[in-house]
Amino acid sequence: MRKAVRYPALWLAIAVATLLAACATLVPSHPPRIDVVGVSLDRVVGADAFFSVAVTVSNPNDREIVIDALDGTLSIEGQVVAKGQLKAPVNVPAHGSANAGFAARAGMDSVLLAVAKAMQRGAAAAPTGGPPSLHFSLEGRAGVAGGASVPFSRSGDLGRSN
Repeated sequence: MRKAVRYPALWLAIAVATLLAACATLVPSHPPRIDVVGVSLDRVVGADAFFSVAVTVSNPNDREIVIDALDGTLSIEGQVVAKGQLKAPVNVPAHGSANAGFAARAGMDSVLLAVAKAMQRGAAAAPTGGPPSLHFSLEGRAGVAGGASVPFSRSGDLGRSN
């Protein structure tokens, strides 16, 4: 026991090295794949519009991972309208996938500006006779427990299969 007291720095170094080795095993060897499945306008309440973003997370690793953060910025017709975050962590099984998503709320002023831009775009384009649509883009990052961060993005048209 006396040697342990004499070399506290050595014991501290061993403890730190062990802790760092344990933390390194928490980071997945391969990043998960994040696929944006869809973006939809859920409802309009008062001066707010509520959107849902659905993603599928695929895990190529030999052990389960946890997605503990999912943040995204939604733009419509080039106008940033909303930001959203994952509400609860998502467990993704080894060599499996899981569905996740987040809700984003936008002020009606942003949505109306985006609609006005869409109308301008529609007036400049040849009429197709189809239903009107709003072009969206989504940029975000998924955080994996253990420190990895995976970007994702998607663009398409609201109101059409995206």
